[in-house]
Amino acid sequence: MRTLSGVLLLLLSGCFNPDDILPVHGTVTSPDPVVGQVVRLLRDPQPVSGPTCEDAKPFKETAADEAGNYSFDVFRAQATKLSDFGQFCFRVETTFPSGGAVFSDLLGLSGDVALPPFPDWRAGPSRVGGVLHFEPVMALPLPEGTQLTHRAEWFTDDGGLAWRADDRVLAFDAVDGQLVPTGQELRFDDAALEDFSGVVQLRARVTTVEPEVGPFGANSTTIEVRPGQSLPLAGARVPFSRGLACPEVASPCPLTDGDLTPVDVDAGFAPPFSVSFKLATPVPLSAVVVRGVETEATLMGVVLIGADGGALPLVQQPLPITLWNGGAPTFVRRPRRDGGIDFEARSEPQFVTIALDAGVPVSEVRVGFGGSVTRISEVSLFE
Repeated sequence: MRTLSGVLLLLLSGCFNPDDILPVHGTVTSPDPVVGQVVRLLRDPQPVSGPTCEDAKPFKETAADEAGNYSFDVFRAQATKLSDFGQFCFRVETTFPSGGAVFSDLLGLSGDVALPPFPDWRAGPSRVGGVLHFEPVMALPLPEGTQLTHRAEWFTDDGGLAWRADDRVLAFDAVDGQLVPTGQELRFDDAALEDFSGVVQLRARVTTVEPEVGPFGANSTTIEVRPGQSLPLAGARVPFSRGLACPEVASPCPLTDGDLTPVDVDAGFAPPFSVSFKLATPVPLSAVVVRGVETEATLMGVVLIGADGGALPLVQQPLPITLWNGGAPTFVRRPRRDGGIDFEARSEPQFVTIALDAGVPVSEVRVGFGGSVTRISEVSLFE
């Protein structure tokens, strides 16, 4: 995605020639020959109304030369709505024979656009010791001004999202007392797998920030990359919480049924949100797994009630903020009756495992968040 600062500067300057040519160009790279690799330019028929160009339609097509170079010429009249100078949204994309794919969204064109290289990513994912391993989309260390985040999503056979992990987040630094960008492993442990089966799909976002800073800030360009390889995974660990009641939410409980459909829980709950599970027989607890929780809270906690009715010390865990969108919320499209589109800001669903050592059997488990919760998919308790 490319920002709009250059477009704003152009319009304010009053310089507009509809016959100006705005080149969009870049390269494709692959371990295989790239000559003839098809690159497509898509355009949204409506001016920019949101943060992506996902509704863009085919506009132009070209093929890369032997060096992987490609180029499109766009007239300014094709990039700008002449009646009100609204900017059209463009998407540049390619799909490699390996199955890998890359795209970049351009939220308006103001001049020459040089896109970062589009790589044919060969990730080679594997799971070792409960951690997802893969080849990164770019060699490390990264060039100055480049930001990279990898995301792994595990979808069940029926399309449910069973797990998601990002390798770059904002996490609390206990020394500085601030949120700082932090790298982390993509953990897929046995509790996270539970008894679901499906396929792990990787994606990566590479953002390049231009060194020149204008009156509206620096331009940045983001490409999203998907490899052709995926990783089948299956778990075999059934939580003892399967089928437990949660009367605060609904009856029967939609959070312990093994169905990963997100549940709306915002109605009727004043923050902070919490849910409790009473056990028929006290058992020792080793882990609490929470799937698909959408919350503005940065902290969650677990209270364990012993067999004697006494509360054990509170276990707290910070919730990191993903940098997949650069720390910004996700926007969901909402069609209006008049045919227009609105965008609703949504928190990214989080997937969390809290390891526990209660030391004694517990008769009740209370899971809470330091703020409101709008949706949650599943809560699982493991011995």
